[in-house]
Amino acid sequence: MSEINERVISGTDRRLVLEAAEVVVSTQFGSTPLLQRQLHVGPAAATRVMDVLEDMRIVGPSQGSRARDVLVRHTDDLPGALYAARPILEELDELEAEGRSRLAPADVLTLPAQATPGPGRDDWLDEILAVDFTTPQDTTPTVDLSKTDPAAAPAEPVEGRVIPAADWEIGEDPEGDRPWIDPRLKTTEGRAARRAYRKRQARRRIRKWAARQSTPHGILQRARRGERRIRTWIKGVEGVKAKSDLTLALTMTKEADRAARRAQIAILDRKTKQDTARLAQQQAGQAVAVAVAAKKKAREKVAGRAALVYGPVAVADVTALGFEGVWGFLGALALNLGAASWFGRDVELTEEQLEKIEQIEAGVPQRFEIGMTPRMFEQMMRQALTEDLKVNISALRVDPQPWGFEIHVWLERMTPEKISAGLDLLEACLPGVRTGSVLLQQSAQSRNECVIRVPGPNPWQAVPELPYRAPQSIATKDIHKAQVGADMSGRPLALPMCRTNVNVVGKSRSGKSTLLRAILDALTATEDQIIIGIDLGSAGSGFGGLRRAMHVVATTPADARRALRWALDVGKGRPALFDTLHMGLNWETSRKRPGIKVVVDEFPALVRESRKGYLDEEGRKVTWDLDGMLAELAITSAKSDVTIVIAGQGVTKEKVKDNTWLTELPVQVLGACDKDDVLEILGGGAMAQGWRSDRLVPAMGDQLNDASVAYVMAGSAYCEPIPYRACYASDDELLRRGNERAKAGLVGIDEDSAKFSPITLEQLMEASDDMLSATGPDDDAVPQLIATIRQIFADAKDPSTGKEPAGFSPEELADALGQVDPERWSLEQFDGEDDDERTTARVDALRKTITAVLAPTGRTWALEKYRKDQPRGYRLKDLKMITGETSEGS
Repeated sequence: MSEINERVISGTDRRLVLEAAEVVVSTQFGSTPLLQRQLHVGPAAATRVMDVLEDMRIVGPSQGSRARDVLVRHTDDLPGALYAARPILEELDELEAEGRSRLAPADVLTLPAQATPGPGRDDWLDEILAVDFTTPQDTTPTVDLSKTDPAAAPAEPVEGRVIPAADWEIGEDPEGDRPWIDPRLKTTEGRAARRAYRKRQARRRIRKWAARQSTPHGILQRARRGERRIRTWIKGVEGVKAKSDLTLALTMTKEADRAARRAQIAILDRKTKQDTARLAQQQAGQAVAVAVAAKKKAREKVAGRAALVYGPVAVADVTALGFEGVWGFLGALALNLGAASWFGRDVELTEEQLEKIEQIEAGVPQRFEIGMTPRMFEQMMRQALTEDLKVNISALRVDPQPWGFEIHVWLERMTPEKISAGLDLLEACLPGVRTGSVLLQQSAQSRNECVIRVPGPNPWQAVPELPYRAPQSIATKDIHKAQVGADMSGRPLALPMCRTNVNVVGKSRSGKSTLLRAILDALTATEDQIIIGIDLGSAGSGFGGLRRAMHVVATTPADARRALRWALDVGKGRPALFDTLHMGLNWETSRKRPGIKVVVDEFPALVRESRKGYLDEEGRKVTWDLDGMLAELAITSAKSDVTIVIAGQGVTKEKVKDNTWLTELPVQVLGACDKDDVLEILGGGAMAQGWRSDRLVPAMGDQLNDASVAYVMAGSAYCEPIPYRACYASDDELLRRGNERAKAGLVGIDEDSAKFSPITLEQLMEASDDMLSATGPDDDAVPQLIATIRQIFADAKDPSTGKEPAGFSPEELADALGQVDPERWSLEQFDGEDDDERTTARVDALRKTITAVLAPTGRTWALEKYRKDQPRGYRLKDLKMITGETSEGS
């Protein structure tokens, strides 16, 4: 029995614990199997020794199958750690004196003893055992260099199955996805983890191989180099010499010809020039003779080398084709390619090529992919920030999300302003990332902390459809809970709209109408709100099918002025009722005493119409002052719960003139807009904090891009630059909801508030119904706009064939309407910096207007292909079905 086992059995645990401490600290590996091998004890005793070391603060707590952390970093620090743990050692001595032990003797293994203990380790342990831990000692270690370790005695062989390291070791893990379950465990989970890890490693090796093909070490490039080297060898020195001699002979022949021509036409020194020409001809003849001889010699040498190289290859290819057919021939070609690539394996590379190859070999991804591991993307992002953007990073953490990656960045003595200004460069350093998709968010906790979001191809998959809301199912006090959108992670967006004004900004094709309809869906489902819509730019089409659930929809300046005058009268008169109705300082909205919400779409068009004005009875021009009335509503009527929701293409002076009060509304929703709009609304420092709605890309053709995506500034609940996307519902679904809510009944104004205005809500609703009947016909009637378009098709009839055109593109139809009705559809009536932008705005307005006038009939006129060589447009076939000229089945 070994000396250590004797000590354990006799109860001398102190010496065993000290030796275990030396083993663990010297190897920096807190493993129980290590103690079993080094101390010659059983697993239970080694576990208990490790628990004692944990109590002594030498190793950390157990981590399952993983080794414990070693808390003492060097053997020089071990005496001090033992001094600090003297109560535990004294406890071991007390147990020894009582004849007890913390280690179970039954677990001790009986192994061959060492021949001679030797003075090395045991003498060091004797010194530790001799230390009086009751008084502090000098912890400086002393080493006796005269002592040497004796030769270890040969151990007896141990029987059993040897498991090599290749069967259980995982190896290097640069991607950072080593399985948490130890694959050495012979369990179902362990085997599954190992298989999954091996599959991931195999896929990465395949990706590395594929990426390597674009470098000089690719198979095809190596094969080309090898083939050039083989041809160079075949050509040899003789071929190079023959080519140079031939070139020299041709050059000298040309010189001799030129000299002969000069001699023929020479007048002065004619004889000298003739002699020079004869000499040049003789030299050229000698050069030609040398070139012919060299070529003949080279042809023999080159033919021999070519036969030596290409002969066996051709024989092998023909044989493979004869025996195995096409597949054999393809296999032979593959072998030829491999042989050629072997000859081209060596190549001199530039520093850039070497760096790219090193990145590929290290597994650094060359393109952004959702499936890459967080560690790989962290390496990619860290390199882009530090080397390309020159940002000082204190720490960086990558969190994978279903929509992409979320990167938390802690900067060193700087703000995220530099990152915000370099987002375009950052996208260029991340190949595979969509242009304008990288988002920055300044943290609200720390100025030097920010969050970068890199979305994948479908970042908005967590945004749900617009939730269904039953008629009169929402109270105004709970409207801040009504979801109108969501962020990439699915967190809901619900705007605070109780006694609060809202401004929605977004350029053409930014999805502003989708945002507005999501807001309007929540408003029309309330039980205590009167909804008034004003749209002077697109005939109310921005409201979609929900216009049926609105009390008033004004599409002319006169109707809009009457509706705003009524809302102003109520809003300015209600404060007189606060004390009488015991409401305090604000109007308490209820079903009996509803609030009023004025929803304005196409605000720049309203400003333009307001400036045009009208002629009074005396012939003087008077402006409508619609924007002034809205400004007065925003200032005076919020406490009366008479508020506004405004949507427009921007807030710059070119679009809204002097209506700067829009930027002061408490809730700002910024879709894809210009940089000037962001600066006007949020100030100069907002863009550095991540409010970059100017980087959002509007819809283009069939590509949605960032349509209906917006940043929201609304008090403390929405104070960080997080993009949200509006929930979507189809036009048919919105029309169904609008009809359902209209049939359920609309709330009326209370009698006390109605007394403040000579205009009644019933009068406004009747005027709105009359306008709807004029622009939105019954099932048997045709809207005026559709009738005008039908006449345009008829006027465009081909005189030679008598046939009407099969269709018009949206631009052609809008241009034709501009000629028929210039006051409404001419290019000058639409906003834009140039003709292209105005044309886009006019086409967008035409599409919305057609949708609006057909909505009451339940019909739609979608863009379809009407000719192979033309883009999609408005077909005559569909128009005839709308007008009733043909049936849908014909």
